Amino acid sequence: MIKHSKDPVSLWEKLKQRRVVRVVTVYLASAFAILEGTDIITTQLGLPSWPVTLIMILLACGLVAAIILSWIYDITPDGIKKTPASDQGDKEEILQAQDGIKDGQLELVGKDDDLLVQSNKLYTDKIKKYKKKEKIYSFGSAAIIIAAIILFFFSSGSTMPFSKRDWILITDFENLTDNTVFDKSLYTAFSLTINQSRYINVFPRNRMLETMAMMDVENMTYVDERTGREIASREGISTYIVPAISEVGDEYVISAKIMETRSGNLLQSVILESDNQRNILSELDRLSRKVRKTLGESRYHIATQDKPLSKVTTSSLEALRQYSLGIESNWFGNFEDAKEYYENSLRIDTGFIAAKATLGNLLIEKRIDMDRGKELLSQAVRQADRLTEGEKYGVLASHAVNVENNIPEGIKYLKELTRIYPDDPAYHHNLAWYYQVSGLYSEAVEEYKKTVSLNPIYAMAYQGINWIYLQIMGQCDSAYVWSKKMISDNPQNAWGYYDLGSALIGLDSIPEAEKAFQRGRELNPYFMDNLYRLALTYHMQEKYNEEVRILERMIEIEQYDIWAFYYLGIAYNLLGDHENAMKNLSVFKDWSTSAWLKDYPNDATTYIAIAKVTAHMRDLESSGYRLNEAMKIDSTYYQKYAALYLVQGKLPEAIRQIEKALENGYRDLTWLRLDPDLKKLQGNDRFIELLDEYFIRTD
Repeated sequence: MIKHSKDPVSLWEKLKQRRVVRVVTVYLASAFAILEGTDIITTQLGLPSWPVTLIMILLACGLVAAIILSWIYDITPDGIKKTPASDQGDKEEILQAQDGIKDGQLELVGKDDDLLVQSNKLYTDKIKKYKKKEKIYSFGSAAIIIAAIILFFFSSGSTMPFSKRDWILITDFENLTDNTVFDKSLYTAFSLTINQSRYINVFPRNRMLETMAMMDVENMTYVDERTGREIASREGISTYIVPAISEVGDEYVISAKIMETRSGNLLQSVILESDNQRNILSELDRLSRKVRKTLGESRYHIATQDKPLSKVTTSSLEALRQYSLGIESNWFGNFEDAKEYYENSLRIDTGFIAAKATLGNLLIEKRIDMDRGKELLSQAVRQADRLTEGEKYGVLASHAVNVENNIPEGIKYLKELTRIYPDDPAYHHNLAWYYQVSGLYSEAVEEYKKTVSLNPIYAMAYQGINWIYLQIMGQCDSAYVWSKKMISDNPQNAWGYYDLGSALIGLDSIPEAEKAFQRGRELNPYFMDNLYRLALTYHMQEKYNEEVRILERMIEIEQYDIWAFYYLGIAYNLLGDHENAMKNLSVFKDWSTSAWLKDYPNDATTYIAIAKVTAHMRDLESSGYRLNEAMKIDSTYYQKYAALYLVQGKLPEAIRQIEKALENGYRDLTWLRLDPDLKKLQGNDRFIELLDEYFIRTD
């Protein structure tokens, strides 16, 4: 039928001559419109997806038929006629051109050369116009085909009130079956597959828990439609999704309702069917893709950012359920339960990579079994390419830091995560932490600030900011601003008042600091660090009786809080109660010379602690001996040595140690003012000069 079919150029010319290109162009454009219209209608009405599949098959068959028929037949003014053979067609076109010359211009008569020249010129012009017209048709057809392909792959045709990088909230699956294996597992799987999108931000479960805590929700283990809508409303999320699974005969029906938060109205629903339980994960993949397209994500991005659930998680729903229960236990701080659930999931599916990585991290971070944790992380890294991008780079970062002790490599992976998912506060927080432990404090502060800009109730990020400002940079004024912001965003979190009180100590506003620590105590009476600072704030104001009450309460809460005995001894001495002073100091001495000396024999701070307590007990000889032992191990604890020298009554040596501390970057102004052992420095002229030299004046 087709001559020279091995020559692409020749074939293309034949297709143009026989009008095949035009027919295909029109057909593809019409098919695209039909598919888009069918997809929109079925989605809006909540119909199953098989009509779209059927129409795609019919249109594909129709395309083949259209190509064959357009090759064989032409539509002419005289009706449908069989396309003439190629050579015959070429001759007819030439004759038509010649006829046009005769009819429209002049008639060829005799052998007059001038007439022949004119006839040839007119014939040539006619052929040029014909070829130009054919080129226009060719380029136009190609452009329409390319445009249709681009439109098909890179547009969604969505009319949803949703924009790129908006947030959605996914409630728990409504399980309308009697099968408990769907509890938790389907939510984890569905959230995971949608979270692969860079177009959609999925509101994370831990943030839902934070919001529910503020809502005083009793059952925080299940988020139903009503609770999900209230969380979305509080967090300013305009759209939420309510998935469900039900059983109809021998089949399962999986659905996702896309809801508007403000009105609670149904925007669209997506419904799929699965003929058996084994296919449910693959149907969840399809459900995720349809939801993503409905929300406006293009087919191209869905195709390039989508890995099947059976690959990135597990093919076992029971293993997935155990894994999901482990994640939930971890969120609630039940780490032993979480470990057991992760172990269960791996017993069911030994190749469950995400479970290996998560269990490995838990064993390392909670120091349960460091060696096994590292081995599990190493196994997960070898198969990391099977995971979603978020999981993959998270595992690589954790392995680099916890197994290879390569923090710069971990930073590289986390930076990639923040590039791919710029709106996820957890990735920014983890990157900030890696910067912090690397000593890159300015970079850490910037990432912590990005974290709280994305999630204002991310209390740990505020703590990171304030810790760096207070203990590393000595910027109490900045810590004051950020602790106030933390209190504004997290009014029930005692850490905000702890940081505020610490900043106020550095700013020399002692009564205001006392109020802040008191408020922190009201919010959390068992917050030991806050109680310490409240007690020492009383000490600064010479309210020793109040200090004693706080410290004794701390010992009631935690009898092994040994430093409380140390500060009690100092307070009782100042109250003139030397018997109670010696009693408490002896407890501290006995503990430090037994447990600490046994567990930390090569730590200079152990000997400094013993030297300080023996100096308070007026055993200066033993104190001097312990000081020398500490110096042999590490002589760079300048601030601690300054406090020890003051307890020993050696003011000049204490001043020299403070000078060295500040010269070498010590900037914890709060502790320089709060430490009871440094109290004798507070009115010293040289000490005041040093503070003015190294810190911003606030008076």
